[in-house]
Amino acid sequence: MNKSNTVKELATYFDQELHALLPITILPGGALGYKDFLVKQLPNGNWGVFNVKNKDLINQYYLKSCALIAAKHYNNKQHAKCYEIKDLDNSYWSNYSDSIIFKHNSSKVSADKRAVLLIRFDESTHKIQYYKKKISLLFKQAFV
Repeated sequence: MNKSNTVKELATYFDQELHALLPITILPGGALGYKDFLVKQLPNGNWGVFNVKNKDLINQYYLKSCALIAAKHYNNKQHAKCYEIKDLDNSYWSNYSDSIIFKHNSSKVSADKRAVLLIRFDESTHKIQYYKKKISLLFKQAFV
């Protein structure tokens, strides 16, 4: 058996293993498929969860991982879980946006105001880490 056949067999094997662990389909343009749902980027930069059968936009998320987790829960008809995911997605994005604004503005203000902005930047950064961990945990629970 030559080297190229061995590489092809290994690639096929790893593809099957990955598909068994993560039952998602990777589509062109960064879109993802999960059963009857499609996760693709919208013109505004958010990630939309679409029903493949009727092509309706169900919901949109700031994070691709949240959209994929939601697609799984929409498939399982666990709508309460979808609301939880949407809330985490919004909280993460809100704190992320705040941290960017606080950091940007801290260089443009006086020293006493800078201290307040840096404290708020630190708080939002800690909240970002907290939401990242919660989202990662939800992803692991959903797909691993």
